[in-house]
Amino acid sequence: MRWVKVTSKRPIAENRYRVTGLIEGNEYEFHVMQTHIVRAGASIRLFIAFSGRPVPTAVWSKADANLSLRADIQTTDSFSTLTVEECNRNDAGKYVFTVENNSGSKSITFTVKVLDTPGPPGPITFKDVTRGSITLMWDAPVLDGGSRIHHYVVEKREASRRSWQVVSSKCTRQIFKVTDLAEGVPYYYRVSAENEYGVGEPCELTEPIVATEEPAPPKRLDIVDTTKSSVVLAWLKPDHDGGSRVTGYLLEMKQKGSDKWIPAGQTKQLTFTVEGLVENTEYEFRVKARNDAGYSEPREAFSSVIIKEPQIEPTADLSEISRQLITCKAGSAFTIDIPISGRPAPKVTWKLEEMRLKETERVTIKTTKDRTTLTVKDSMRGDSGKYYLTLENTAGVKTFTVTVVVIGRPGPVTGPIEISSVSAESCMLTWKEPEDDGGSDITNYIVEKRESGTTAWQLVNSSVKRTQIKVTRLTKYQEYSFRVSSENRFGVSKPLESKTIVAEHPFDTPAAPSAPRVVDTTMHSISLAWSKPTYDGGADILGYVLEMKEEGTEQWYRPHTTPTLRNAEFTVTGLKTAQKYQFRVAATNVNGMSEFSESSAEIEPVERIEKPELELADDLRKTVTVRAGGSLRLMVSVSGRPAPVITWSKQGIDLVSRGIIDTTDSYTLLIVDKVNRYDAGKYVIEAENQSGKKSATISVKVYGKYYYSYTWLLDYSQCMLLRSKKFSHFQRKFVVLNSMKLFEKSKK
Repeated sequence: MRWVKVTSKRPIAENRYRVTGLIEGNEYEFHVMQTHIVRAGASIRLFIAFSGRPVPTAVWSKADANLSLRADIQTTDSFSTLTVEECNRNDAGKYVFTVENNSGSKSITFTVKVLDTPGPPGPITFKDVTRGSITLMWDAPVLDGGSRIHHYVVEKREASRRSWQVVSSKCTRQIFKVTDLAEGVPYYYRVSAENEYGVGEPCELTEPIVATEEPAPPKRLDIVDTTKSSVVLAWLKPDHDGGSRVTGYLLEMKQKGSDKWIPAGQTKQLTFTVEGLVENTEYEFRVKARNDAGYSEPREAFSSVIIKEPQIEPTADLSEISRQLITCKAGSAFTIDIPISGRPAPKVTWKLEEMRLKETERVTIKTTKDRTTLTVKDSMRGDSGKYYLTLENTAGVKTFTVTVVVIGRPGPVTGPIEISSVSAESCMLTWKEPEDDGGSDITNYIVEKRESGTTAWQLVNSSVKRTQIKVTRLTKYQEYSFRVSSENRFGVSKPLESKTIVAEHPFDTPAAPSAPRVVDTTMHSISLAWSKPTYDGGADILGYVLEMKEEGTEQWYRPHTTPTLRNAEFTVTGLKTAQKYQFRVAATNVNGMSEFSESSAEIEPVERIEKPELELADDLRKTVTVRAGGSLRLMVSVSGRPAPVITWSKQGIDLVSRGIIDTTDSYTLLIVDKVNRYDAGKYVIEAENQSGKKSATISVKVYGKYYYSYTWLLDYSQCMLLRSKKFSHFQRKFVVLNSMKLFEKSKK
């Protein structure tokens, strides 16, 4: 939104205004800005109240001014004031007050107008300098002092004097021609603006000007460049031309220490190259401007110069090549054009990776002192890579890199194509990504198949995303070959062809497992286990077949009811005591059953005898602590063949009646509820079978206060006394205490 001022330049005194020139049907917004008008020397006081929650921060600001140095600002939680004492024209302008908190910000602008004399006019320029006159020009003051500029006061002063002479006190324009100037005398000039409050500050020329018909001397003679036999000079036009057009410039020079200036050349341009100079010799130079009246005073260079070839390290500007990357489509041309610099002119060398480039029918290299250009026509994928530009001169060596990517169709996939999981209906094809992706991501692969005896290729899948595919719907016993092509957004690669395969099941039967080994025996069972075959025939092992025979017979039979056993272990039950048995096992896969393993040794089912063992947990090996009134739980692992008899004991306590004992073939558990101090001590557990005995001791500690549950036997009359409301508290207490004494006697 752009705000447009609708009032006149001067503020309006009334509190209403009629806006004209509006367009019917359009919506408008209006706002009114108050202008504070203050006389110079008075005080500016701005006050504003504000609110907000939380209390906002308040800031005063003024463009191009530091208010902290000029103004006194006082701010509270509800209002703020700004005061400027003894104001002047520089205090005029827009003061912005801004408040801000977490909810947002708000600003208001105060326009202050200070009534004062105007500021200095803009910079003074001049033209049309002649033998006795000069024309001055200037800009209006930035600060008009709050009042319209009536006129300007133009003054002059001879450079040798201090007093100023008024040339014009009523100049109404911003241009004035000063006449009657003494020829050859340098003058200073100044201009002041005047309004209704008086004459303001003047703007003065910093250097005197001579009114002459010859031009002013050229400005700023610079040494631009040198070689071992030349120098390049440049300068600016003179401030004035003396009243006639500058027609040329005269260059002069002399050796350092000499008083004789000699001509070095003439030109109409603002630059000139002086040649034929002696290397390592120091020279001084000057230039004069020429018009119809003659030559100006000379302008000398700021310093002398020694003629020699500068030593500047070579460099190249790669800013015109975005990210130092050039992309080109295969078959088209690409150009690497790089500005170079260095003194002396550097030697240029181009390389592609490690190969130095030379000009051929496809490759062109052009080099000047400030540019080198490499062009490659009919680009190929092999032209991709890093191009190294090496610049070398006596000041140093620099190398710069530009990457070129030539994009096109990808290369063939990386082979060979591996064919696995061949069956009568399908097979699995696997390959690797192409070594050359054509400079663009591979989007998909195309897989085709061909039956032997035909030349036509049939499409299997044209949108394969991975480097593997399962080919289905093959004809049993038919020979097939396959081919795979890679594709990117620029085209399809050449195909890679596979070897020929026959669609049939390729599996063998597995090798035989290891001979069954005994894991455990009882009076009527034998537990067996065996190892998997070392070769599975190319397919998963589906199960095992176990056979057994009795001693003295040749008849093998299966002890399991299922066709095969899933795991490599089995327990044969229902065996006869004092009878020996042999076992053998075979593995199966989809192609059939393997040969049987070697037979096991003759095994007799007998009950194994093992000494009893007790295994205490780590917390039972230390003293077991339990709070009085809580529960004590002691669990111990038990082993032994046959299962041992378990006995728990503690001195002075019958654990069978005091606690609960639960015993199985693998553990025994003792539980004692509501323990008291008499339950502390050492608990002994014993395990015994026909092979031996084993015992262990567990220490128990009971802590905390001990509570006893006593039963007081009161007669009927005493109970009625306790329940009666006729008796006092002390009478009831007597009955209870008497009963307790009787209880203590009964314990003794």
